[in-house]
Amino acid sequence: MKRSEFFSLIQPLIPKLYSMAHGLLPDDLQAEQLVIDSINGFLIKESSSLLRRELKATDKKEVQLLRRSYYKMILKNLSDLGSRRSFQLKEQMQLQMPESYEGFYALEPKIRLALKLRFEANFSVDEIQDILEIPRYEVIEKLHNGRYLMVSQLNEGVTV
Repeated sequence: MKRSEFFSLIQPLIPKLYSMAHGLLPDDLQAEQLVIDSINGFLIKESSSLLRRELKATDKKEVQLLRRSYYKMILKNLSDLGSRRSFQLKEQMQLQMPESYEGFYALEPKIRLALKLRFEANFSVDEIQDILEIPRYEVIEKLHNGRYLMVSQLNEGVTV
């Protein structure tokens, strides 16, 4: 597979990847750079197997399976890089945090990504486990705690 074929294959995934990156880093430029770095990191790691793979554009099911597989592998890179970058840029991000999503961005990066993967991308717990490279119980814990903390923050100022 040529680089041009690879990029045409993952082109529909770019908005989804950007959304995931924006969940980790609320700054548009940082999120965009994170997507670029994740794709490049994937290309560097998988270049030998990518070049040997022959893509038959006529088989739509194969194309969809391949796209989903690449999406998961790129998300692994995005998760790793994004978590480290959000830790490095923590102080800077607090200044640029969107006011309407304060509760979401107050959560730790892995929790934010787990929530986005589960409820935006509709990944199963097992798939999230593979992407985040954490045990299953931690995925369930992050999903539960993330939802609980967000609901608690929403209910903070409400009196009945």
